Amino acid sequence: MADIIDFKPKETVYILNFTSPSPVKMTKSGKEKIALEIRKVDENHGVGQAWVPALNIREAKSKLCKMIEVLEFQD
Repeated sequence: MADIIDFKPKETVYILNFTSPSPVKMTKSGKEKIALEIRKVDENHGVGQAWVPALNIREAKSKLCKMIEVLEFQD
């Protein structure tokens, strides 16, 4: 009988543009490989960009929302 090789799906890095509240609250467990850049627009909002490795765009958005508070995604 032959050995079975399990091929795991490859993650793609998705670039997400978003708006967030100005005092950003972040929760990290240490396992994330997410890079963030956030610019302050005014006293209450910031505009940011994130590079998130994931299997699909839905999972990328979910990972980012678990890490920081996102008000809306800009496509």
